[in-house]
Amino acid sequence: MAHLLKIFLWLFGLFTAALSQVKIGCPPGFTLIEEKCYYVSLEKENWFNAHRRCFTLNSTLVVFDDEKDMKVVTASLKVLGLPFSNGWTDSIWTGITSLGTNGHFVLSHDGGPLAYAQWAPNQPNNATAHECVAYANNNGFGYHNTQCDFHQFPFVCQAKKIESESYLCLKKNQFVEIEL
Repeated sequence: MAHLLKIFLWLFGLFTAALSQVKIGCPPGFTLIEEKCYYVSLEKENWFNAHRRCFTLNSTLVVFDDEKDMKVVTASLKVLGLPFSNGWTDSIWTGITSLGTNGHFVLSHDGGPLAYAQWAPNQPNNATAHECVAYANNNGFGYHNTQCDFHQFPFVCQAKKIESESYLCLKKNQFVEIEL
């Protein structure tokens, strides 16, 4: 019986000696802006390669949730090196496409509807083969549809922020950090 009591007290001490801490951050190479993490690539790629690169980083091409999100993220992306001059040439790829949807623009990662679609003036233009969407400052910031494999633009990947818990536990007179 005394042996069981020692085991119970040891386990109780182990669990009560644990300190927890919640960490919020981004994957390596990503920057936290508001509630999401962003990876900026200044390398110019076609839409397919940009989409693939984001996928390998467990992320998606950028899509804005609402007007506030668009303004805050755009301002931050300028600071991170994207020029966004007044024209189509400084566009970035987005996670919006009409590939395989008969002209209906959807989210490329899951085929879902757009929560917010700030199109540039006269966009989408419904041109044949303009099935991918880029984002630019042309008479104001907005989306524009264009050819997926012809144009080469920089791209921005977005991912959910990481929330992990770490525990500092006492184990045989030493502290051990465990991250979940």
